[in-house]
Amino acid sequence: MSTTDASRPVAGRFYRKELVALLDYCARVPLTLLLAPAGAGKSTLLSQWQSRPGPGVVVSLSLRPADDDPVRFLRRFAEQTRAAVPAFDTSWFMPFDVAELPPSSIADALFEALEQVAGPLFIVFDDFQHIRSPETLSVISTLLDQPPADVHLIIASRTQPPLDISRLRLEDALLEIGASELKIRREEVTALNEGLGGGALDEEEMVHLLSITEGWMAGVKIALLAAMRSGMQTLKDFDASQPELMDYFCHAVLKGLPDTARTLFMQSALLDSFNAELCNQVLQSDRAARLIEELTSRELFLIPISGRPGWYRYHGLLKDFLRARVAIEMPECIAPIHRRATRFFVREQNFRQAVWHAKRAGDDSLFIHCLEQAFDYWLREGYTAHILDWAETLSDSTLLSRDELSAPLISTLTLSRRFFRARYYLDALKEAPRNDQQARDNHARVIDFLEMHLQLFQHDTDFMEGANLSLLMESSGHRDIRAFSLAMVAYYHLQHGRLESALAFSSQAREVLLRLGHHFTAGYAGLITALANHQLGHIGEAVAFINEHFHGTSRDSPTWSLWATGMVVVLYDQNRLEEAQQLCEDLLPMVSSASATEVISTVYLTLSRLQHLQGKQKPSERMLEKLLGILQLGNYQRFVNMTVLEMVRQAFTAGCWSRLDAVAERFDLAGWVANNGTHTPATYSQSWERKGLAAAYWLIANGRLAEADAVLQRLLSVVKAAGIMTRASIVEANLLVITARGSSAGEQTKRVDELITRYGLLNINRSVFDEAPGLAALMKKLWSRGMLMLPEFYTDLFPAVFDAAPANAPLDVDPDAVLTPKELEIFELLQGGLSNAGISEKAGTSITTTKWHLKNIYSKLGVSSRTEAVLRAASR
Repeated sequence: MSTTDASRPVAGRFYRKELVALLDYCARVPLTLLLAPAGAGKSTLLSQWQSRPGPGVVVSLSLRPADDDPVRFLRRFAEQTRAAVPAFDTSWFMPFDVAELPPSSIADALFEALEQVAGPLFIVFDDFQHIRSPETLSVISTLLDQPPADVHLIIASRTQPPLDISRLRLEDALLEIGASELKIRREEVTALNEGLGGGALDEEEMVHLLSITEGWMAGVKIALLAAMRSGMQTLKDFDASQPELMDYFCHAVLKGLPDTARTLFMQSALLDSFNAELCNQVLQSDRAARLIEELTSRELFLIPISGRPGWYRYHGLLKDFLRARVAIEMPECIAPIHRRATRFFVREQNFRQAVWHAKRAGDDSLFIHCLEQAFDYWLREGYTAHILDWAETLSDSTLLSRDELSAPLISTLTLSRRFFRARYYLDALKEAPRNDQQARDNHARVIDFLEMHLQLFQHDTDFMEGANLSLLMESSGHRDIRAFSLAMVAYYHLQHGRLESALAFSSQAREVLLRLGHHFTAGYAGLITALANHQLGHIGEAVAFINEHFHGTSRDSPTWSLWATGMVVVLYDQNRLEEAQQLCEDLLPMVSSASATEVISTVYLTLSRLQHLQGKQKPSERMLEKLLGILQLGNYQRFVNMTVLEMVRQAFTAGCWSRLDAVAERFDLAGWVANNGTHTPATYSQSWERKGLAAAYWLIANGRLAEADAVLQRLLSVVKAAGIMTRASIVEANLLVITARGSSAGEQTKRVDELITRYGLLNINRSVFDEAPGLAALMKKLWSRGMLMLPEFYTDLFPAVFDAAPANAPLDVDPDAVLTPKELEIFELLQGGLSNAGISEKAGTSITTTKWHLKNIYSKLGVSSRTEAVLRAASR
């Protein structure tokens, strides 16, 4: 069914087709319960269901408070039933006074009378919340214990009726329609508005109306009627101050509440959300649990909070109405409630709520003290957006007068790449006076740290060594500066390819930061550890570390985005492209100007690459251009060059030569070749390496293979000297593709096998296939001819590459019979896909000894290469 015909105007109302169809299910169960607040549309739904042809005989009672008398209730029921069903026998009721009989006798008599009715009978009790009489409720309960055949009870109520609902639910003898099902939808608003004769609603009006009413039908109808009377501006300004709405809440919600319940009900609206413990402490009550139970049973717009058992909130309009009433009737309680709520939420480390209440308490000292604690906690946990939001509410003089506010703000501005604002506040902070010598000393250390922090992130790989790094590492207990400095130095070493140093510093930083409660920065240090291991070729360690923390971190935590970034790399390398794409799409709305640049770049680059693989060239290009726009906020040349590399790679693999030339000209690849033709940097630079690979692609595309080979050889020497195995495998794979052009198949096989031997089979992954265009096609050709032997687990990882199984003969001998124990151990490690270095590490042998063992293994097994040995052993 299309959404367009889900609703249609009916006599100034609208027809809820899907809900009416749902209500038809009542013919299959003894009891149907419509439970929702006043104005939710229960009576409208019942009326529309009854007006349709074919539901059967319907006896409908719209109940009033006077019907709580059992005699009156049963007399009205008998009269209504007799009018609808002439054959209904009322003799069961007439001879006696029901007030003098036990409910079981009345129920039995009623059961017998109803049993005589032929065909389905539907008994509808609307506004059942008025029925509290134990006698009446007992009669209905007894009737539900043994319902007559073809008799179906429908109860609409604002409160939970005191019947055995749980039993009926367990027995599948109950249909429940609640407030969530009765929420009005966009197309129904349109239909209702048309039925009332209103003008067309624009998108802004519709969004505001649905948002502020939360789909509450009565609220929508009141708003539409007000707009018809006073113009559409009334709709845009609609809130709880509307006279019709205030009158409605007074009569439908507050009326009838006992005084104590009414007071707690109104005061609890000062809390955005609450549970019994919070209400008891903040409202100084000992009956909050009973109050919440009472309000819940009355369906007074009390909404359970998903994922937080026992916590509730009020409908937004009702909350605003109640707060306004509190301000009028009991203004003296407002500030004390907010002060107590502040203390409660600080203890709970819920600083968003704590600061909100502190602000409304009207106590400047309390507010600033709470905000200092909040800034510290938010920085530790990575909730940087909260710091930025609240800083906007403070004057510069307030921020600069307290290091506890200014230091977290400047750190946050730095991490979120708002470098000009960070510099503004840092320079102003240097001039801010401090009262005593100790405060001045602490202030000076904070400024030194913030200055280094800003330099490192603003200048990226241009950050200067020497004195600045020494200053970073000066020990200081103030604001845990040393712990932050360890992580910063680890990041610095990672940028410059000093991976062992990055590992050492990041491991130490993570340990200290976790001990001090800096969970977000500890997560960042952990990501540095994983990336360093990954680049060193320790794939197993990196993958295990990332997997453990990704699956062990709550998605609600900002730290999750860090581990998710590492997981994107793992999934992509393992060719789990759908999972990588889903994770990137999950991350995309979360990455913002407050996110680490590594996170943003990884998400954008991976999504762009995935779109390119899917043939979505334009979206892929737009993603890369958007990333370049983000990177303009700082000196991020290495990330820019990563983006340039991906632009060139995509154009190269797609054969789009005009685009490749345009990118080459835009980023001066010819200039890079000219300036680096004979020059090799002394130390590794990620930025230099990425742009150099982009230049190599451009040279290959233009047929300048000798120059491309020379560029790749220089890249390889620097990358290998830094020990960055992941990048070395990519550069060497590109060299292999160039040399393979003029080589025989046998020579090509030998070179591919050497590549696998040097780096380990698992390191020849999806990223290597992507960034060494032509490698996948070459390996597929050799494998399909039976010349390159690869284990099945590996070819299964890349079905798009290895899509036809070659014939492979099993080994002629049994390894267990011909190999020594040490050779068997090394052979088993070989089958795990480890490189020679990895085998040496696990077996406790030198590289030379490992190679000697492997030579003997190949000879004894009658094979010529490691991959042939692995594959033929697996085939045996």
